[in-house]
Amino acid sequence: MPDFDAPHLEALRPDAPMPRRVVTVRTLMFVGGVSGLLLLLLFLMGLSAPAEMMDEALDEQAALAAEQGVALAFDAEMMRAQMSLMAVVTGIYGSLSLLIASRLRRRTVGVFWSTLLFQGAAAGILLWSLLGGELLAIVPLGFAAAMLAFMWSKESRAYFGLL
Repeated sequence: MPDFDAPHLEALRPDAPMPRRVVTVRTLMFVGGVSGLLLLLLFLMGLSAPAEMMDEALDEQAALAAEQGVALAFDAEMMRAQMSLMAVVTGIYGSLSLLIASRLRRRTVGVFWSTLLFQGAAAGILLWSLLGGELLAIVPLGFAAAMLAFMWSKESRAYFGLL
């Protein structure tokens, strides 16, 4: 006979409050989404600078690096291309994160799986960055892994009707 006093089975009730783990994922996704959109604005601000200003700033940086015995291997066009790519990535991440977080109150299987797929893709990209030498990717990778674990918990699955 099943144990109906188990906490995760309480989440099956139609009037059950959102489990704390889902609330945590939702909050982290809102924070990540807003951060992504703010980074988008920051990159757009950098891209709006005139080419002459960017060339001048890069020349100053190259001079400072040369004093340290380091040669800079990029120019203004490469910097603009990188900033454009990062603006697209952070904008898409921020928008999707906010969209999914705003829909987590809906108790549908689609919302559950879209959250898992989104966080799984983010974790995969961050792991690739970490393995490529970007050591600071470990922080957001930890958050993505925690969100995946929280969403896969019995309480969360029960809340979305997946037990």
